[in-house]
Amino acid sequence: TFVSEIFMTPAEAFNAPFERIRLEKSAGRISGEFIYLYPPGIPILAPGERITEAIVSYILYAKEKGCSLTGSQDMTLSSLQVVQ
Repeated sequence: TFVSEIFMTPAEAFNAPFERIRLEKSAGRISGEFIYLYPPGIPILAPGERITEAIVSYILYAKEKGCSLTGSQDMTLSSLQVVQ
Protein backbone atom coordinates (compact mmCIF):
# COMPACT_ATOMS: atom_id res chain seq x y z
CA THR A 1 0.00 0.00 0.00
CA PHE A 2 0.99 3.63 -0.22
CA VAL A 3 0.24 6.81 1.66
CA SER A 4 -0.79 9.98 -0.18
CA GLU A 5 0.90 13.26 0.61
CA ILE A 6 -1.36 16.22 -0.13
CA PHE A 7 0.75 19.13 -1.33
CA MET A 8 -2.02 21.50 -2.52
CA THR A 9 -5.80 21.47 -2.81
CA PRO A 10 -7.36 19.92 -5.90
CA ALA A 11 -8.61 23.39 -6.93
CA GLU A 12 -5.08 24.83 -6.69
CA ALA A 13 -3.70 21.94 -8.73
CA PHE A 14 -6.45 22.26 -11.40
CA ASN A 15 -5.70 25.98 -11.78
CA ALA A 16 -1.90 25.74 -11.68
CA PRO A 17 0.24 25.74 -14.82
CA PHE A 18 0.91 22.15 -15.84
CA GLU A 19 2.97 20.02 -18.14
CA ARG A 20 2.69 16.46 -19.34
CA ILE A 21 5.58 14.11 -18.54
CA ARG A 22 6.24 10.38 -18.86
CA LEU A 23 4.74 8.31 -16.06
CA GLU A 24 8.12 6.78 -15.21
CA LYS A 25 9.60 10.27 -14.66
CA SER A 26 6.73 11.63 -12.54
CA ALA A 27 7.82 10.56 -9.01
CA GLY A 28 8.37 13.61 -6.83
CA ARG A 29 6.05 15.82 -8.89
CA ILE A 30 2.54 17.03 -7.99
CA SER A 31 -0.37 15.45 -9.83
CA GLY A 32 -2.62 17.67 -11.92
CA GLU A 33 -5.22 14.98 -12.61
CA PHE A 34 -7.07 12.01 -11.15
CA ILE A 35 -6.13 8.39 -11.77
CA TYR A 36 -8.80 5.85 -10.80
CA LEU A 37 -8.64 2.07 -10.66
CA TYR A 38 -12.04 0.88 -11.84
CA PRO A 39 -13.76 -0.99 -10.37
CA PRO A 40 -14.18 0.08 -7.58
CA GLY A 41 -13.50 3.66 -8.76
CA ILE A 42 -11.35 4.81 -5.86
CA PRO A 43 -8.64 7.31 -6.83
CA ILE A 44 -5.06 6.08 -6.85
CA LEU A 45 -3.96 9.65 -7.40
CA ALA A 46 -5.75 13.00 -7.07
CA PRO A 47 -4.81 16.53 -8.15
CA GLY A 48 -2.55 18.14 -5.56
CA GLU A 49 -1.00 14.89 -4.32
CA ARG A 50 2.72 14.23 -4.56
CA ILE A 51 3.45 11.33 -6.90
CA THR A 52 5.67 8.73 -5.23
CA GLU A 53 7.69 5.83 -6.60
CA ALA A 54 5.17 3.50 -4.92
CA ILE A 55 2.27 5.13 -6.79
CA VAL A 56 4.13 4.95 -10.12
CA SER A 57 4.95 1.28 -9.46
CA TYR A 58 1.32 0.54 -8.59
CA ILE A 59 0.04 2.22 -11.76
CA LEU A 60 2.57 0.31 -13.87
CA TYR A 61 1.60 -2.95 -12.14
CA ALA A 62 -2.12 -2.30 -12.71
CA LYS A 63 -1.46 -1.50 -16.38
CA GLU A 64 0.58 -4.70 -16.78
CA LYS A 65 -2.26 -6.76 -15.27
CA GLY A 66 -4.79 -5.21 -17.64
CA CYS A 67 -6.75 -3.32 -14.98
CA SER A 68 -9.03 -0.50 -16.07
CA LEU A 69 -7.40 2.83 -15.19
CA THR A 70 -9.37 5.99 -15.90
CA GLY A 71 -9.24 9.72 -15.24
CA SER A 72 -6.10 10.67 -17.13
CA GLN A 73 -6.27 12.72 -20.31
CA ASP A 74 -3.76 10.21 -21.72
CA MET A 75 -5.86 7.04 -21.83
CA THR A 76 -2.72 4.90 -22.31
CA LEU A 77 -1.26 6.35 -19.07
CA SER A 78 2.10 6.73 -20.71
CA SER A 79 2.17 10.28 -19.39
CA LEU A 80 0.67 12.27 -16.54
CA GLN A 81 -0.34 15.89 -16.18
CA VAL A 82 1.75 17.43 -13.40
CA VAL A 83 1.95 20.87 -11.83
CA GLN A 84 4.90 22.94 -13.09
